[in-house]
Amino acid sequence: MKTQYQNTIGLIPATPIGINNLQNMVALQGLNLRDHARFLQNVVTEFFPHTYGMKALDLAGGSGVSAVTLAEMGFEVAAYDLYRNSISVVQKIALEQKMNISFAMGGILRLEQVAQQFDLIHDCECLTNTPMPEDRMRLLKAMHDSLAVDGKIVLKTTILTEMYDPEDSFESVHLDPNFILWRQTPHCDVAGVVDKNGKSWTAQKRIAPREIIRQELVAAGFVILHEEVDSPVGNAPATMKVVLASGLNR
Repeated sequence: MKTQYQNTIGLIPATPIGINNLQNMVALQGLNLRDHARFLQNVVTEFFPHTYGMKALDLAGGSGVSAVTLAEMGFEVAAYDLYRNSISVVQKIALEQKMNISFAMGGILRLEQVAQQFDLIHDCECLTNTPMPEDRMRLLKAMHDSLAVDGKIVLKTTILTEMYDPEDSFESVHLDPNFILWRQTPHCDVAGVVDKNGKSWTAQKRIAPREIIRQELVAAGFVILHEEVDSPVGNAPATMKVVLASGLNR
């Protein structure tokens, strides 16, 4: 499905994906992430004149494509929460191509405990998948506290548009007034499961309008340096990609 690009601020020139990056994506079964890998490359080219000795943090690394992309561009990368079956592949790529990639688990809880700062922090949908306001505040604060002076955050998150109705689907989901997407689940006595109208629900994501997300980021102490929105055709959520810097004197 062709994606329509709109609402771009400060267009970043395109950078071609190198042959090693394509081969690595195939090895990681991550060709579907090539557009986002290209976006990461473009951001690094635009905002980082050099990367020697710089540290990058890849949150919710998944398949490892983003971690490898950043390592290819010269960063020392800490990759959090990779898929288990991806770790050995990433380790092999890093060894063969002399990349510096370390691994950790624990997400936001571990990030709050890390006494380390990073020149680039990458979050691909981690904020989306943190639905509750207090947890989102903790995540954004942890990212802010882990950002080096003059560091940048590259953040990708799902947003709500007028063209998208999550309840217009075959799934049993409900979007509440706070833009939290709840999914119906079998009744069980487990933390996080709540009863509403005789049914059990779990909070899955927060899918808020673009302006609400912008306000949330600014309130957390960030300045938005670059912003673009990818809006697919049909009943599907849009994607907002931003580059952030600290807006506080540090």
